[in-house]
Amino acid sequence: MSNPGDPQRSQQDRGYYGAGWSQPAPSQPAPPSQPGGSYAAGSYGPGPYAPPRPPRQQGDPRKAWAPGASVTNTAGALIAVVSLVLVEFVSGMIGLIGTSLVVHPFSTYGTGDSLVSGFVTGVFLAPFPFYAGAFLALAFLTPIARRSPLPTVLLRAVLAGAAGTIALALVGVFTGSVGAIRSGGARLVIDVFTTPLQNGVPFTVMLLATSTAAWLWLGRPRGGRRAPGAPGTPGTVRPADAVPPATVQPPAPQHGVPQQPSAPPVPPYGGQQPPTNPWGGPAPR
Repeated sequence: MSNPGDPQRSQQDRGYYGAGWSQPAPSQPAPPSQPGGSYAAGSYGPGPYAPPRPPRQQGDPRKAWAPGASVTNTAGALIAVVSLVLVEFVSGMIGLIGTSLVVHPFSTYGTGDSLVSGFVTGVFLAPFPFYAGAFLALAFLTPIARRSPLPTVLLRAVLAGAAGTIALALVGVFTGSVGAIRSGGARLVIDVFTTPLQNGVPFTVMLLATSTAAWLWLGRPRGGRRAPGAPGTPGTVRPADAVPPATVQPPAPQHGVPQQPSAPPVPPYGGQQPPTNPWGGPAPR
């Protein structure tokens, strides 16, 4: 005969889900075994445990150099460089229209080039190394970040213009070396120093303006005006001292069902239950 107070017996009678339930406990799946017969150190579940990556450190927005690539940096570089190309295109188109009033656009002159070919060369082909160098510098080395102050953005634009000028000089080394064979060493000096500086200085000044425009464009708030009641608008945040409504309602009394008498209050620990009638019953007659 088992002891009624035996905890093992009472646990068997209760079952897994509580008193009076005899259902067995659900079977747990066996953990995956490792070659050593136990869990490998540092592994959880079927795959190896990978420690969390440390948070990426943000660069200083006030420094001139901020290496890194992102969608925002590329967008700012595109806005600045494309704006520069548009300015050159409009300026060259105005000059082409004015010269066409005197000389036919497709007639050759001087070195055998026409007005149209000179326009394409002067606007797109010749300054292309400057465009590429400035774009790469603004996209990966000196980005136009909205968090940076305007003086830092202007300094980065100057550095990008210097990178474009250096790109022009590198291309001039090749063209000047070929031209020096025919015209002498002076052609090398012109293509490496004179022409890059002649084109790089005005391009850098225009890049300052276009970089400022890109800086303002990236910082402009997006979207229209918020509708009343949208998250973040005044009147949608509850005050700190507001009392939330009750989520649990007391059960409503059911008609026709006798109410169970409430249990007497439990005395405090170590105390005694006070008598129900401390003065005793009525006196006998």
